[in-house]
Amino acid sequence: MSFDLQAMSDDLRLFTERRLLSEAEAAQVLEVAADRFPFAQAMGLADSIHVHVNVDSLSEVVQEETLARAAKEIEQNEVEYKIEFASGVNVIFATEATAQDELIEGAVTSAKPYVDHFGIDLRDESDSTRRVFDGIPALAETAGWRHVFQDGPVNCCHVVMGPKHWVYPPGSAVSGGRPVEFAFGQLTESDTYVGCDYRPIDPAHPLADRAADIDCSCEPNATASTVVATPAATATTSATPPKKVYIFEECTCNSSPSASLLGLLASRYPTADVRAFDLAKPEGLVPLPPTLFMQLQENAAAALPAIVVDGQIRSQGWTPNFMDAVKLVESPDPAGPVRRAQAAGECCGTDGSCC
Repeated sequence: MSFDLQAMSDDLRLFTERRLLSEAEAAQVLEVAADRFPFAQAMGLADSIHVHVNVDSLSEVVQEETLARAAKEIEQNEVEYKIEFASGVNVIFATEATAQDELIEGAVTSAKPYVDHFGIDLRDESDSTRRVFDGIPALAETAGWRHVFQDGPVNCCHVVMGPKHWVYPPGSAVSGGRPVEFAFGQLTESDTYVGCDYRPIDPAHPLADRAADIDCSCEPNATASTVVATPAATATTSATPPKKVYIFEECTCNSSPSASLLGLLASRYPTADVRAFDLAKPEGLVPLPPTLFMQLQENAAAALPAIVVDGQIRSQGWTPNFMDAVKLVESPDPAGPVRRAQAAGECCGTDGSCC
């Protein structure tokens, strides 16, 4: 959506005037919504921006008449206070532990109230939104932001959601800007308590190595002192990691449509050889499986792009999103390669028509 920066500024002033947000924190929210933000393309697809504020007590958040009149919707329970505005900004005040930082002694130095993170809500589950979501790690690297992938499903008390990319701005992990969360997919409510997966600590934080001791199997209403520190951000991999994950494609464009997918697969399978081979511009020997070679002679359009894992063809005719690719790698269809027709806008096109 297109965010109205002036309306957002007016909404945030309700909290800066009450000293529940600092002026610097409010300014960071507007920077996230601005056109110059490195992840502006994802912002154009966002349903909302939420500002997650940690407080000692919800009594600090007074639902005065002015706030009630300005807000589109207000929800409150014993641990959270959520205020939604028509401008697209939502402010969440929470008393429970939110991040790994809060569970590592000495990692949190800010006095409450303080902003833990800004969240970008990408609820649309279309392939086009998923491609933008999957491209965030590459954008982060280009812009000098640090990155952690949090595999789905991600649990939060009575809500289950999809995967998340967390990005951390350049500068100090302790005194710099706040982390930004990109969450993909719809929220699913649960009647039972599903646990909680904490916001990953900044990889550059001096105490980040202690995050490996965090256990996310907390109980309802658990406090930081009752939670013992497992890295919720670490993606789980198959029992037998792949040795080679190859994507074969034929592209006359300047950039490969599988570039962001390759980066994510390389992060998930750090010991594997993860590469793409452009058959339109081959360089050196290409390790084509014999079956794929024969199919290329018959119908290259239906055979490519193809994902091949340790010599076995797993998919043909389409470029999967990250989660689909992981399923293809770790849980291959026993019936053979998953074949689809490439969607419009996904192809690389030998005639250059969709470059």
